[in-house]
Amino acid sequence: MGGQANRAGGTRRVGPQRTTRGGGITKARPNLRTDRDGDVSMGAPAGGPKPPSGPSGRGNRGRGTAGATRGSRQSSRLAQNLNKYIADGTPHGPKSHYNNNKTTLKILGLKNSKAATNPDGGVKSLLEFLERKADKEKKVVLGRGVLDGDYVWVKANKDDLPSILHLNGYTYAGAPITIEETTEPFPNPASKVSRDAADTRQKLLAVLAKRYNPAQKLLDLSALGTDDILGSLGTFGSQSLAEKSFKALMHLAGAEYRTAEEKKEAIQAVSLANNEIQDVDQVFTLAYSLPQLRRLDLSGNKIEHLSKLSKWKHEFRYLEELHLASNPLTTQPNWASEITQWYPSLQILDGSQVRTPQQAAENLKLMTPQPLPQLPSNLRDGDLNVGSAFLRSFFQKFDYERHAVVTEYYDSESSFCLTAIPAPGRELPWKAYLKYSRNIMKLGTRTPALVQRLFTGVNFIGEVFRALPATRHPTLDQPELWLIDCHTFPNGADPLGQGGSAMGLIINVHGQFEEADASENLYGTRTFSRNFVLGPSKPGAVHPYRVVSDQLTLHDWKPQAAIAEPTPLTNTVVAIPAAPVVPVVPVAPPVPVALGQIGLDDATKAQMVAELSRRTGMTGEYSLLCLEGMANWNFDLALQSFEAQKANLPPTAFATTP
Repeated sequence: MGGQANRAGGTRRVGPQRTTRGGGITKARPNLRTDRDGDVSMGAPAGGPKPPSGPSGRGNRGRGTAGATRGSRQSSRLAQNLNKYIADGTPHGPKSHYNNNKTTLKILGLKNSKAATNPDGGVKSLLEFLERKADKEKKVVLGRGVLDGDYVWVKANKDDLPSILHLNGYTYAGAPITIEETTEPFPNPASKVSRDAADTRQKLLAVLAKRYNPAQKLLDLSALGTDDILGSLGTFGSQSLAEKSFKALMHLAGAEYRTAEEKKEAIQAVSLANNEIQDVDQVFTLAYSLPQLRRLDLSGNKIEHLSKLSKWKHEFRYLEELHLASNPLTTQPNWASEITQWYPSLQILDGSQVRTPQQAAENLKLMTPQPLPQLPSNLRDGDLNVGSAFLRSFFQKFDYERHAVVTEYYDSESSFCLTAIPAPGRELPWKAYLKYSRNIMKLGTRTPALVQRLFTGVNFIGEVFRALPATRHPTLDQPELWLIDCHTFPNGADPLGQGGSAMGLIINVHGQFEEADASENLYGTRTFSRNFVLGPSKPGAVHPYRVVSDQLTLHDWKPQAAIAEPTPLTNTVVAIPAAPVVPVVPVAPPVPVALGQIGLDDATKAQMVAELSRRTGMTGEYSLLCLEGMANWNFDLALQSFEAQKANLPPTAFATTP
C-alpha cells in the first residue's frame, strides 16, 4: 500500500520506500531511535534522555546503518517463518562451514535488556554492539547469532577472543551481559526457526479466529494494518512481508478444513476493505484459496483503474455480490457494466441489482465449460445409401475374403496407403506394418520410400493386403464400436474420361479390430482410422462405385491371449475366436437403379417389407436390409437379390423354413 495519511491530510514517507507492484498492505513505522553509541533506545520517548551504553560512556563510533540492517534481519526471519506455512515445509537454517580457527561463545543477559522486545529478541543489535566495542584497531566480525533459551550463541575467530571477552560485564541496553567461551555443541538453527515458525503460526491463527464470523460465514480481513497481532509480528515492515502475511493467512484458512466443500460452505464472504490495496495482484492468492466465494468487499481501497482489477477477470465465477465503493475506478465511465460482464453470477454491485438470480444462473450455465458430446455416426450418403451398403460389405470381405475385396472395389487407378503409429519401445507388434508404413515422422518428407509406399492399382494393393495380418472387425450392428462420417461431394472425376463430373463420397471410419499375426504368434486388438474416397466405377465393374483412395492409419495395439493354434493366413482368421453370426446383406447385381423408387413414404416402405417377407419367408429385419441395400427399394431387384443369395443366408434370416 502507499504512504499513511497524517492528520493534516498530507502523506509522509518513512525511510526508504519500496514500490513492489504498485504498493500493498503496509503500515507506517516511526524511525528507530539510537543512543550515542548507535544502540537501540528501547524506552525513551522522542526527544527524551538517552540511556548510557557501556561503562565508559564514550561517544558514538558505531555504524550508522544499525537500524536498517536490523530491520533487514528481522524481515528476513519473519519472511522465513511465513514461508513455512505457505510451502508447508520445514525451513532449514544456513549451512556454515567453520574451520579450526573458530570458537563458540555464550552470552547471557540479553533477555533482561530493553532490546529483548525487538522482533528478533535483540540478537542483531547485541552482536553489532560487540563488534563495534571489541577492538578499536581492527574490525571484529561475529557469526550469525542464535537465541536459545537465555543465551545468545555465536561463532567467533579465536584471534578475536581476548578482545570480545574484554567486554564481559559491560552494560548493554540497560542490562549487564556475561560472555564466556564454551565447548558445548552449537544449537541447531533449524530447530530455532521451527519454534519461531510455530509461534508465528499460532499468532496468525489467532488473527483468523477473531476475524471470522460464523453466523455470516464471513472472514473479515479489513484494515489489516491496524491489527495488533499482525503489528507485533512486524508484517507491515515491507510490501513483500505484507503479501507473504496475506498468503500465509489464506493458507492457514484453507488448512482448517478437511475438504474443499467444507471450506466452500464455511467461508462464503471475505472483506478486504480499507487495506490501501492498489492492485489485486497483491492479494491474488484469494482467488486460489477461495475460488467459489459468493460475496467480496473491496471498498475503501485505492484501485484506480479496471486494469488493476483485471487479474481477477476470469476468477470467482460464483461471485454474487461485490463492493467497490470509495475506489478511484468507480469514477470511470462504464466501469459497472464492464465488471458485470466479468463475473457471470454477479447480482449485486455496490448495493444495486445488476442481474436477477435466474439471469445469473442462465449466464453461468452458458459460460461453464461443457464436455464435448459423443456424436453418433453421421451417414450422409445420398438417396442411394451407397456408403451404408459399401461399409457393410467391405469390412466383412476384408476380414474373410480379402482376395476378393480388391477386385470388387479397386481398379487400376485406385490408391492405398497405411500409416503405422507405434508406441515408443514396442516395435514387435508393428513389424508386419512398418515396411509398408508411410509415416512421415519416421521416414521424413523427402525420402523415396514416401513415394514408393503409395500403392496404386489392383496388383500392388492386393499384394499389400495379402501380407497384412488377419483381422476381424465388429459388425456394424454394434454402433457403439464405430464412429462413421460420410458426406457427398460434387464434381468428382468422370470414370468415362469424357470431361464430365460425377458425385462422389468421402467416408471417415474410426473403430477397432481383432488382429492375428500368425507369423509372429501375436494376437491383440488394434484401433484404427480409415478414410475412403468413393467414385463411380468404369463400365463392366462389379459395383457401380469404386474406391478412388483408401488411407488406413493404425493406432494403439493391446495384446490378448490366443485360444487356438496359429495357422498361416489363408484369408480366413482361425486363430481368433469364431465370429458371431453376422447378417449378410444380399447384394444386388450391378444393374441400373430404378430412379422411380426414390422418395417412397414410410407407409409404402412398410408394405414392401411385409410383402417381401411373405414371399421369401425372411424376417422383417432381413427383408428391410434387402430392400434398402443395393435394390434401393426396387421390389423386383430385391427379389432377384434374394434368389441369388438365398443359399448364403443363415437360418436366423428366416421366420419360417424356406
